[in-house]
Amino acid sequence: MRAFLGAATSTGKGTPAAGITVLDIDGPDITRIGGVEAPDPMYLALSGDGRVLYSIAERENGQVRAWTVDGASLTPLGEPQSTGGSGPCHLSIHPSGQFVISACYGSGTVAAHPIHDDGSLGAATSVIQHKGSGPDAARQEGPHAHMIITDPGTGAGRGHVLAADLGTDIVYRYSLDLTSGTLRLADELRTPPGAGPRHLVVHDRFAYVANELDSTVTVMDLDAGAALGTVLTRPEGATEASHPSAIRLSNDGRFLYVANRFVNEIAVLSVHGAELTLVAGVPCGDDHPRDIVLSPDGSHLYSANQFADSITSFRIDQANGLPERVGEPFGVPSPSCIVWA
Repeated sequence: MRAFLGAATSTGKGTPAAGITVLDIDGPDITRIGGVEAPDPMYLALSGDGRVLYSIAERENGQVRAWTVDGASLTPLGEPQSTGGSGPCHLSIHPSGQFVISACYGSGTVAAHPIHDDGSLGAATSVIQHKGSGPDAARQEGPHAHMIITDPGTGAGRGHVLAADLGTDIVYRYSLDLTSGTLRLADELRTPPGAGPRHLVVHDRFAYVANELDSTVTVMDLDAGAALGTVLTRPEGATEASHPSAIRLSNDGRFLYVANRFVNEIAVLSVHGAELTLVAGVPCGDDHPRDIVLSPDGSHLYSANQFADSITSFRIDQANGLPERVGEPFGVPSPSCIVWA
């Protein structure tokens, strides 16, 4: 199956990449079939019809960009647009298909950009500056927006744009006016002080939030608008910080997978609604898993190991949820994000 790979082109401990790489992935077999030069496309998002790929440019003057997809070829579409902030690290497409929303780590801002009929992007219609700090003086001196997605839930109090901010220990909930493109704050969901929320995934009424600074996952009830509890992504008594990055949910909702970067492992947690249990920590096979993804059918997991210039492959045991290494690492410079075509 085809996939798009984001990467670091100017920073980090891995080899600088050229831009976005197009891959063909079949179980443990990975082949490069195309690519395009792009400035630090550290995170990607694909339109619902698969015709347009969006990327960030994670630099001081942050940008979002659009690319026309034609098989394995990518062509710039329209003009790059400023995010209105620095160091964008995440973007996603609103379920309406009308806006790309982005989060800037450096400036602690989030933004919305309209999508034109041809898939190109317009200037930001809304840029929101987060405010505040947290108890970790080194990492939480100010806001650091790290992820922005939309709650797929329906009904009262659901369907918000969710923005996780590592610097303020808050998941902000916004409404998005589809006429004006304006983001408006609805409420704030708080993780424990010093947790550092980074990425999250939503299932039913729960949001599972991976916290980078204290190596935990916080469970939030999106109907009630409250945090319910927090569990470690490492065994009790483990002293080394793991700085979790990506969090993914199995197709059947039974297991969570969290990339523990500084210890180079994938934490597996069983899921029973609001109750999470750490099952195992499986070595990711290389250095600094910046992103992990499950194959669309849930049979395999792939780890993008940024500092080791590699992608490692795993087969998922469908009975116990555990990943098992298969094949050899695929060499590619500084991988940071994998998106399926």
